[in-house]
Amino acid sequence: MNSIQYFLSLTVSVLFFSCSALKNNSINEPSKILANIDLIDIKDDKVQISVSPSRVENDEIIFYIPQIVPGTYEYSNFGRFIENLKAFDKKGNLLPVESLDKNSWRIYKAKKLSKLTYMANDTFDGSDGGNEIYPMGGTNFKENDTFLLNLHSMIGYFEGMKEIPYNLSIVSPKKLKSFTSLPSISKSDSLDIFLAKRYFHIIDNPILYSEPNAISFDLENIKVGMAVYSPSGIHKAEEYQPAIEEMMIAQKNFLGEANNTASYDILLHLMDMEDLQYFGGVMGALEHHTSTTVVFVDQMKPQELTKSLIDVVSHEFFHTLTPLNIHSEEIHNFEYNTPLMSKHLWMYEGTTEYFANLFQINQGLIDEQNFYNRILEKLNYSKRYDDSMSFTEMSAGIVDEPFQTNYGNVYQKGALINMCLDIIIREQSGGERGILWVMQNLAKRYGTEKPFKDDELIDEIITMTYPEVGLFFKTHVEGTKPIDYMEYFNKVGLTIGDANVPLRSILFKDDQNPFFTPKPNDDGNVMYFVDGLNTTIKNMGVKKGDIFLGLDGKMIPEIKQENINEINAIFTSSFMWDNQTEFSITIKRDGEIMTFNGITGSPSAIVSGVINDPNATQKAISLRNSWMKN
Repeated sequence: MNSIQYFLSLTVSVLFFSCSALKNNSINEPSKILANIDLIDIKDDKVQISVSPSRVENDEIIFYIPQIVPGTYEYSNFGRFIENLKAFDKKGNLLPVESLDKNSWRIYKAKKLSKLTYMANDTFDGSDGGNEIYPMGGTNFKENDTFLLNLHSMIGYFEGMKEIPYNLSIVSPKKLKSFTSLPSISKSDSLDIFLAKRYFHIIDNPILYSEPNAISFDLENIKVGMAVYSPSGIHKAEEYQPAIEEMMIAQKNFLGEANNTASYDILLHLMDMEDLQYFGGVMGALEHHTSTTVVFVDQMKPQELTKSLIDVVSHEFFHTLTPLNIHSEEIHNFEYNTPLMSKHLWMYEGTTEYFANLFQINQGLIDEQNFYNRILEKLNYSKRYDDSMSFTEMSAGIVDEPFQTNYGNVYQKGALINMCLDIIIREQSGGERGILWVMQNLAKRYGTEKPFKDDELIDEIITMTYPEVGLFFKTHVEGTKPIDYMEYFNKVGLTIGDANVPLRSILFKDDQNPFFTPKPNDDGNVMYFVDGLNTTIKNMGVKKGDIFLGLDGKMIPEIKQENINEINAIFTSSFMWDNQTEFSITIKRDGEIMTFNGITGSPSAIVSGVINDPNATQKAISLRNSWMKN
């Protein structure tokens, strides 16, 4: 999961279908698991679910809801959102059930088992730690309005039956339509029937139910769809088609023959700003093989939402390369309740994040300095993590400490690792090949149904490339030695110097720090002191040493724990503004309260950053061009 978290976050009765095709273990479908979800008869913000297994051969069987799912790298224990699980035989008699832990139940007399029934809470309503689940990986049940179904917290699997197909039937309000990449058997106004080849495809295909607000278009051999739920109704899917289309054309061109995805769906679930604060302001996306769920704030202006969509969805789409076409046995045969993690997050997330930035300079969507600024930002953010930690060791142990707290580095140092590998391969091949060439060839060798062995991948890449690649892996990926990035910058004629860096909002003085710092004044009260400026607030008249009191007419309350959400809400609004937003900043200077009015514009600051070296050799410049443009 690629998520964005604002820096200011401080701290029933069961429905039985009459359709003969859905009868439990019918003669026509003896080998399918039948799952039913009722989105009409909602009870206390919970939905009714039933699951019927294929034939059970043993006296006991265990039913699981996942503890962890692919694309997430922490224990989520989705079973905690399940209530009142019951087991029935064909005559409707109860069978004994024992709860083993949060995520599993043992059913006795299982040879007689006909059906399980239970209620599922959504993760958005605050019950049982729902705020611990990132919203893009959660569920939202908003009766007669919208349903975001990440099925890993709703549909489970039976012991030994993960590879059996599922028929999933969902009844829903007539005005709501389903949007998903899960293949459908049939659809009507109020009943949809989907087919999943195995349990993995149940959880790999989220579903969004909402009133129609969607687009669909073809890009050569790929069909792209995007559905939008906007609480206010302001954001329309067609407004974002041009930007998404331009982005995905560029991605297809970049990937070349490595792109063989037949379809891709984007489910954009917008949330009210206040509702998002429950999740700590976390926004972003959760990848799936042929789709992604995306969460942003409904109050975002179209310009800002477009930019965020491009950055986030481009990352998620590159997951169609890895892990879709390149993945280990641990990923292919994922253990949802006894996870064994792969060593290669440097590739699953690192390569993906690197490509999400590289393709934009490669395809002319951004200029060189913008690309360099992105590298600088990742370099700076990577310093927040343990730089001497083995990346492969961290990846294999990512769900536990001390590795879990270093997970965010897969998007920072993970991308930088791929940058260095790319430069090494370019240098050794005379500019002809890079890390994309490696991934293209691995995709040919493996593909969606053939996983690689986790312990053999790095040696395979070294065999494909050069000894220098092997030394880098041994030293900096498997090993613990921090990377000297200047060594790689020098190879491509880059250096460190003054760079004009665009900022994500008017709240910043550089690429990662706000223009104010909380510290006590002479009376011991904590205040926000201005200690840096960007172009926008400087031109408005704000000066270093001012005390920052309020933004856009809203005064910042005293800094106490009970006020944190209120403070965050004031600051968060600025991330929704576009470059034409009018706003005000209130400060105190020499005892006088002053308010300055202005327009956001495009705030930037001069910082020490990555720039072209004016003394670079022609060899370095040539390598730079092949690295970014070839």
